Amino acid sequence: MAVLVDSSVWIAAQKPSNKECLKLKRMISDNEPIYLIRPIQVEVCQGAKTDEDFHKLWEGFLGFEFLEVTDKIWGISSWNYFKCRKKGLTLTTLDCLIATTAKEYRVALWTLDKNIHRSQIVIGFEKFSSP
Repeated sequence: MAVLVDSSVWIAAQKPSNKECLKLKRMISDNEPIYLIRPIQVEVCQGAKTDEDFHKLWEGFLGFEFLEVTDKIWGISSWNYFKCRKKGLTLTTLDCLIATTAKEYRVALWTLDKNIHRSQIVIGFEKFSSP
């Protein structure tokens, strides 16, 4: 199953004993299709504590496939944000963009973010369920 892995999962997976870390490692070793978008890479890397950590994180993502965030996706994301807000759902612009990208590319979204999960009823992306 193709999956867009949100920054919340990558951040949680930095702790080796975390279940997300174990599942992610298994998926990588099994060559399962894992996707990113550049804003996820930026969001994870901006939390680095040292220069070395930053470069290690940045370069570690380069082996994955990045989905292109097109002008169309930006526009749909804006519309989705508007629809979510009208329903009383609060998302960040980036979280809405991530959810919209998953929907538009028809890949499952793996996130630990409760607000993104709640937006699924409006945006309509497929949720990835980790065991």
